[in-house]
Amino acid sequence: MVKNRQILFDYRKDIPSFIFKELPKEKYFSHPIRRQIVKLLKEGIKEKSPDGKFNNRYALNVREIRDQLKKSYDKTPNITALYFHLDILSDLGLIKVVVTLNEGPHGRNKTKYYGRISRHLILYNIDEECENYKLQFKEFEKLAKFASIKVPKNLTDIGKQYSDKKKENYQILGKWLIDHEEIIEKENLNLSLLFEFLKNIVSIHPEHVNQLGDLFSVLQENIEEI
Repeated sequence: MVKNRQILFDYRKDIPSFIFKELPKEKYFSHPIRRQIVKLLKEGIKEKSPDGKFNNRYALNVREIRDQLKKSYDKTPNITALYFHLDILSDLGLIKVVVTLNEGPHGRNKTKYYGRISRHLILYNIDEECENYKLQFKEFEKLAKFASIKVPKNLTDIGKQYSDKKKENYQILGKWLIDHEEIIEKENLNLSLLFEFLKNIVSIHPEHVNQLGDLFSVLQENIEEI
């Protein structure tokens, strides 16, 4: 039993440093408890491991997660609700059952311990962001119509091409950062800031500039201050 508990401390050595994960907003981003669980599993809890050293343990069972949540929330979900959230996070591929240990009197209680699937996570919603770009183009097209502003006839197609290229570039950026995982991990660099910076850089990708060039000219004609 003691030997098995060492897995709770050691499993983190064998998982990736980080991953990029695209998630539906309604499943994760809009629910604070799920976000907090993922954060708790990153921080872990400090205790004495079977090898006699005091270390952070990053695999927690549902009761430990509930106890940690109590420190942040006045009303903490009950065990049943927490299992529901843990199942969703598992289905989303953010956490996993690290090990199931036989605990309690005579080892009759099977206790699941949950941990993250990587030490760091970059989570985003490409589809939602790109859909928002399409809506922006459509809304500007309406404004142009009522304000008698001449815009390219294929503005809707431009909006789709623009968002599709954005999506493709984000996926390329994610893979590129993963290819440099060793350096990022070694130097303890901030992944979120890096990803946002690279997104800003590719916003001036030649294809994006070409797609928006005619629209910029239209704005210059109608907004003198630009």
